[in-house]
Amino acid sequence: MSPIYLAAIPLAFISAFIQAWPRLKNRYFGIDTWRHLTVAEFYRTRRHNPSLVFDRYLIQNTSDYPPLLRFLLSLFPDKVLLKWQWLVSPIIDAVHNVIVYATVYTMTENLIAAVVAQIAYMLAPIIIMQNSSLTTRPLASLLFSVLLLAELQFAVHSDWIWLFPCLGIATVLFLTHRMALQALLVLSIAFSIFYGAVFYVCVFVGGWVMAVIVTKGFYWRVFTGHMAMLRWWSRNIHNRYAHQIRGLPEKRESNGDAVFRIYQYVRKAPFIAVLMANPFVIFAIVFVLDRLLGMRLFEALAWEKEIEFFSVWVVTLVIVGIAIRQIKQIEWAGEGERYGEYGALPAAVMAAVVLLASGNEMWFWVVLLGIAVFGGLLPALYVQWNVVAGDTDRSLTDDLKGALAWIDQRGEGKRLMTFPLSLADFALYFSTAKVLSTDSSFGHLNHYDDFFPVLQLPMRDICRKWDLDFILVNSNYVGYDELGFSDKAVAYQNERFVILKAAEGSS
Repeated sequence: MSPIYLAAIPLAFISAFIQAWPRLKNRYFGIDTWRHLTVAEFYRTRRHNPSLVFDRYLIQNTSDYPPLLRFLLSLFPDKVLLKWQWLVSPIIDAVHNVIVYATVYTMTENLIAAVVAQIAYMLAPIIIMQNSSLTTRPLASLLFSVLLLAELQFAVHSDWIWLFPCLGIATVLFLTHRMALQALLVLSIAFSIFYGAVFYVCVFVGGWVMAVIVTKGFYWRVFTGHMAMLRWWSRNIHNRYAHQIRGLPEKRESNGDAVFRIYQYVRKAPFIAVLMANPFVIFAIVFVLDRLLGMRLFEALAWEKEIEFFSVWVVTLVIVGIAIRQIKQIEWAGEGERYGEYGALPAAVMAAVVLLASGNEMWFWVVLLGIAVFGGLLPALYVQWNVVAGDTDRSLTDDLKGALAWIDQRGEGKRLMTFPLSLADFALYFSTAKVLSTDSSFGHLNHYDDFFPVLQLPMRDICRKWDLDFILVNSNYVGYDELGFSDKAVAYQNERFVILKAAEGSS
């Protein structure tokens, strides 16, 4: 590797630190983290005992979640993963950060432009926040960028030899994360129309077919589960921001929970969420408008084909993200700003392009600094402090440890329901309880409507249907009296959590 590419490493480390510092204060923040680690442990033990069956979910539909990250995690000892889970996402993203630098330097041979791209990538709030816990998103984003960079080679050279590496990367991506595939589908269609070439659709369809073949049919279950999850959200999207017991809050309703407040702001002006998630997309938007309107504010550069590809990439995802946030009929397709995760690399590249095409004017540095500080770093630090470092509702606290330990003292395999539902993932990993949850989209489709996103049945019916032993309640989230329980149902209580005897609710 040329020494010039090693210049990317210091900023990649700084980027990882920016993402990880809240976890120095709060090591056990996260929700999906514990589900992934639990399933990874199951994969690990099943290699020694192939007959082992995962039976920790009361809703026992077979898992249809993309398996790649969990398989990779299962290659490491569980104790190591528990200790270092907070660093996994930042480390993966540090690789992505270096790829941003390498992409721009290879294209421009300009060190300053490459560093600018790194800065624009690392300070995008959506990038900082998506790596605050262990999820499949950073690995999917990395694979997505690598795939699109391979497709860029076809756009520039029109050589179908690139179909083969693209198919390989797409196959791995299909086994990693669902939202990435929705973004890939959108871009495959956009590029095929823009370039008048079926190559991009062939990569998408071919990757899908290869994923089915390579996994001996398992990916078909993942795919049908993906469709089931979209169907479930299509009928429940009106309750996306609902409280599980109280339902959808009024827009002016206040709440002490930082995540709730952010959701309220998003409801007031949905499209702003897409732009705030990565304000650096403004460079790509301005550049494209300049080209479309013929204003000629920016000079033509030698790498126009590459610039064209990156422009279509980032602007398409911005348009789709805003459309999904603004149009109620397609809200079920996901949070619009999440599409921006897969456009962070081209947005950063376009910031570097504007730098060079503007002739390194002072106004660029003023705008870049303003966006970096007031649109990127400060908002991200604020959210990190309030949502991650200072969190108590989505983290393993001493109170939650005490409640889960009490359940385990009652015996292994107790049947547990939690309020909010997210507590089920903590119970899954940190206790031996069997939880009223699922790793199956068909489980959502067939069973969740009774109690999530909003409780629809009386608790006595839920307790009987699932033969529950206990109900774990975060008292900051809901009072047990709101669930229809009296004081005599309380089996355990500490400052934050209450454990209710389900028999008292089913009688």
